[in-house]
Amino acid sequence: MARRLQMARRLRGLLSSPLPLRLHALYFLDAWLDFLPYRSKLNHALIERAYYGYSLLHAAELARKLQDPRISAIEFGVAAGNGLLSLEDHARRVTDETGVAISIFGFDTGTGMPPPRDYRDIPYLWQAGYFVMDDPTKLRAKLKLSKLVFGKVEDTVERFCREENPPPIGFIAFDLDYYSSTLAALSIFDQKTSYFLPRVVCYFDDTVGDIDWGYNRFTGELLAIEEFNSTHEHIKLDQVRGLRFFGHKLPRAWHEQIYVAHLFQHPKYCRPISELTQLPLATD
Repeated sequence: MARRLQMARRLRGLLSSPLPLRLHALYFLDAWLDFLPYRSKLNHALIERAYYGYSLLHAAELARKLQDPRISAIEFGVAAGNGLLSLEDHARRVTDETGVAISIFGFDTGTGMPPPRDYRDIPYLWQAGYFVMDDPTKLRAKLKLSKLVFGKVEDTVERFCREENPPPIGFIAFDLDYYSSTLAALSIFDQKTSYFLPRVVCYFDDTVGDIDWGYNRFTGELLAIEEFNSTHEHIKLDQVRGLRFFGHKLPRAWHEQIYVAHLFQHPKYCRPISELTQLPLATD
């Protein structure tokens, strides 16, 4: 039954997608037969929440190059838990690809969004009580790799590293919607650099959209990013430039939602990771 429901969801997605017919066919066949390599699924968006997998894969590959056998991934804003379950599925695949083990943590109040503080929280889109976690007990029973962290983010982030002592954090998904909550979540980078990889892949869910959403750098997650950068000299967040042009990827909106946090004073920040050291002379 679960497989049929998943197939139905994917078919609905196909019918509403502007992809060429050949990619529709490939998508459907892979959904049924599961024959494409994981990296191909990510590049062609043939798997749910490819942005989670793509980000996590690159974090794990960085960890492998730096000889870190284990990393952590965080989702800020769990809601019903579908994203966290998807992150677990990607984590299993990424571990198979890279050999890097992954611990996952999901942050949420469990009671839905708090009241917006002011216009910066974009109250025309978000209000108190949105995205309640329906059944925490049921969600916990489904989770295999993740630990839920309940409470207000400004409280839980401050004590998280001290209490959990997580492996180096390599990927963070920010899906808190509000400016205020996102800024509070970004304070995780105020912890010791040993709790992180030198470059942390970050996905910001509410940064691109249509005109009615009106995302801009003066409100919401984009404002939180700007204010974080303005107050942190040695840690900077920036969008990955030109992501959609590399690796034979099918262009998707999420390519503009991927950022990297650069921890310039991390002891491994300047360690070489490139495998390309010399270009041969072209022959006639």
